[in-house]
Amino acid sequence: MVDQTPESKEERIEAGIEGRVQAEMAQGAGVAQGGSWEEIARRIEAKIRGELGGIAGARPNATWAEVGQGLEAKTKESLGRWAGATAQDDWDTIGRKIEGRIRERAARWSGVEAGQEADWDTIARQSESRIRAGLARSVGAEPGADWRTIGQHLESQVRAGLSDIFGERRREAGAAAQPGGAAEETSQPAGEGNVRQEEYHVSGGEILDKFKQLVHEGNVRKVIIRQGNNVLLEFPLTLGIVGVVLAPTLAAVGAIAALVADCTIVVEREA
Repeated sequence: MVDQTPESKEERIEAGIEGRVQAEMAQGAGVAQGGSWEEIARRIEAKIRGELGGIAGARPNATWAEVGQGLEAKTKESLGRWAGATAQDDWDTIGRKIEGRIRERAARWSGVEAGQEADWDTIARQSESRIRAGLARSVGAEPGADWRTIGQHLESQVRAGLSDIFGERRREAGAAAQPGGAAEETSQPAGEGNVRQEEYHVSGGEILDKFKQLVHEGNVRKVIIRQGNNVLLEFPLTLGIVGVVLAPTLAAVGAIAALVADCTIVVEREA
């Protein structure tokens, strides 16, 4: 006796999914409902070929060879026009003209005098010299400093910034934090010039977001994170220090946030 067990649930689900996908693709391809996969594939191929043919300027119903030739001609025309080539130039000529155009622009950027033809080795030396001089200026080295000297100056700047932030300084920073779950703000004079202090009592999960917010406020001079009377981090917000050591400081604040349940953020602002 032949086994006529109905198809399994999994087979019915697979058939349903295939039928739905086939119907949607048939609709997109312009095939009548119930069309076969072969007809859908032919319509999709014809549609793609027609759209590429339109871009290439080929005739309707062009073959793939004609579409390819049209696309090549369009590309050649666009690249050749940018490089100053003519319609009669072949790909080798266009390639040489593109290379010459790029070399000319690179030479001008690197400081090669106008009208002077420079090879790639000269351009590379000029570019290296220009980049090195710019970095030397930014770290306070002499204009003609070598890479080793520039590196030493940069290292000194980073060390100075890190030492200022992560040094051995410990001091009390105002009154103890007020209890409570939400962030609380108080204001008190800092005892110097036009500077005032604010305190925010925050939970561990709020520390990093609050610190990032304070960093982007223009009149903040210093941020201190403490737990009780213990200073965990003290960060002066001068422009130079922010530019050099902001990333490691954010990492340190993140580490503090992971280790403490709550703390007080003390902010010194310009009044």
